[in-house]
Amino acid sequence: MTINSKKVKPSVFAKAFTFSSALTIFFSILLTFSSCKKEEEEIIVPVAEFARVQVIHNSADLAANTVDVYLNDVLLIDNFEFRTSSPFIDAPANEEIKISIAGSNSTSSGQAIADFYYTLGANETYVLIAEGIVSTSGYSPATAFSIEVYAMGQETANNSANTDLLIHHGATDAPTVDVVEVGVGAGTIVDNASYGDFTAYLELPTNDYTLDITDETGQVTVASYSAPLQTLGLNGAAAVVVASGFLNPSNNSNGPAFGLYVALPSGGELVGLPAAK
Repeated sequence: MTINSKKVKPSVFAKAFTFSSALTIFFSILLTFSSCKKEEEEIIVPVAEFARVQVIHNSADLAANTVDVYLNDVLLIDNFEFRTSSPFIDAPANEEIKISIAGSNSTSSGQAIADFYYTLGANETYVLIAEGIVSTSGYSPATAFSIEVYAMGQETANNSANTDLLIHHGATDAPTVDVVEVGVGAGTIVDNASYGDFTAYLELPTNDYTLDITDETGQVTVASYSAPLQTLGLNGAAAVVVASGFLNPSNNSNGPAFGLYVALPSGGELVGLPAAK
């Protein structure tokens, strides 16, 4: 038996079915690609976390009068002068950072006289105070250079009618002292502060005050200062008061004399409190 083969042309319906199938496959591939691309676009990139940091230069050593400050080997503050401060800035949080202090003519952090390492908490506020002695002679006592850290800093007062003051003892040759307010009768506001100590923030009504610096017994007054918070317009502000300089400059290379100085959150030159009349 002979079987005759005959080539049969596809019908219109077959053609339509084939074309439809091809379109279905094409769009399936397209949708799959689009879905993959969308998933790629929705990959969540970790958000950088920061802390707020203010740096205050309170090292009265003449050899450190002007320094360069590096953050993670990048120049942060050029020619940072004694008794000045930075404004509050953002610094990386939840990772170790390096702060390097170098001479004012430095060209890199590799020339640092000291490196300090910190891990800051996200959304926290810090005050860092550079102080102490870098020289090998000419200062008594030759308290080592350091950066003291206060981890609960403020940029504003908690109450707009107050001025919040953080007080820090940063005078290397000054003994343990008390601070007694004698203008409005507030009494002892700082008790037995030694070198390197911070108080908590004092929440003070924004008035003009008179502060006596006494020995730790409270019997001997070392110096007296006016603290004109109202006159300076510091209502609603937070600030850092540092004891700065030397009680006995002649034993410390005739460096700057002792005084109380105020660092404002905006940074810049510290404001010296005038001697009380």
